[in-house]
Amino acid sequence: MTLSHTHSLNDIRTAIRQLSMRADLARKEGRPADAAEIERRIQNYRDELAARP
Repeated sequence: MTLSHTHSLNDIRTAIRQLSMRADLARKEGRPADAAEIERRIQNYRDELAARP
């Protein structure tokens, strides 16, 4: 079962910024798998943002 939670536009943008910084750090630290997982989460947020009217 998946729970649907509606995020505000500001929350989504903040999450994308924060996760982008974490993905950059993971790449710099040599953790490509972690960076890839974070990028997938970022894409999910971007998709949610794009689905908004």
